Amino acid sequence: MQFKHFFIAASFAGLLSTTCSAQDCAVTLPSLNGKYEGECKNGKAEGMGKVAGEDSYEGMFKAGLPDGKGKYTWKNGDSYDGQWTKGLKNGDGVMLYKLADKDSIVTGFWKKDKYTGLYEKPFMIYRNTIKVTGIAFQHQNNTKNQVELFLNSETGGGSPTTGGPTVPKPEITDIQIITGTYQQKKVNDSYAKKIGYLFEEVTFPFRAVYTINNGTDMFEIAIFESGRWTVEVRTSY
Repeated sequence: MQFKHFFIAASFAGLLSTTCSAQDCAVTLPSLNGKYEGECKNGKAEGMGKVAGEDSYEGMFKAGLPDGKGKYTWKNGDSYDGQWTKGLKNGDGVMLYKLADKDSIVTGFWKKDKYTGLYEKPFMIYRNTIKVTGIAFQHQNNTKNQVELFLNSETGGGSPTTGGPTVPKPEITDIQIITGTYQQKKVNDSYAKKIGYLFEEVTFPFRAVYTINNGTDMFEIAIFESGRWTVEVRTSY
């Protein structure tokens, strides 16, 4: 019976200690300097918790800073609900701006507190065959929604030996659209070792499978953000 009483007392003391340490936990952002409720480690907020100071935050903490999934609300009513790393917006989330006439919502991805766009990556390479040796993307933010794709060759247009026959340049012989559309395609074959393909009035996301030389090789890419894109495709032909 005495042991049972001791066990209950010890458990109560442990609970009291946990509660006290949570109250004494530090949140190291000055704007969140206020009452904290939640999990704690080494005197700092760690795990799930919430705090109210000049601003407020509820979600995951690490080493006293928002880290993981959480919602931060500023004193003016603006809020961000999403991923955090070391007290900075980092990852996917939703930013709400409280405006006098109508609220504004921005969704997408942040990196080190800066908004990077609607998608984590503005483009994606899904697959390619061995003779497609590299694909590079360049983006220009303007009103023209175009994709200019260049199929480059190492040897095409030249001669394998002096006086030998001209090596034909590789060309795109089929395009299978998976998502998106384009209104017009123009082909420019005036370059020495490449062929240019201009897709105009593109709707994004634009994902397609491009076949080279009637099925010998292929590559599949997607572009998610609107604007004017240049895609350089290198081949070992």
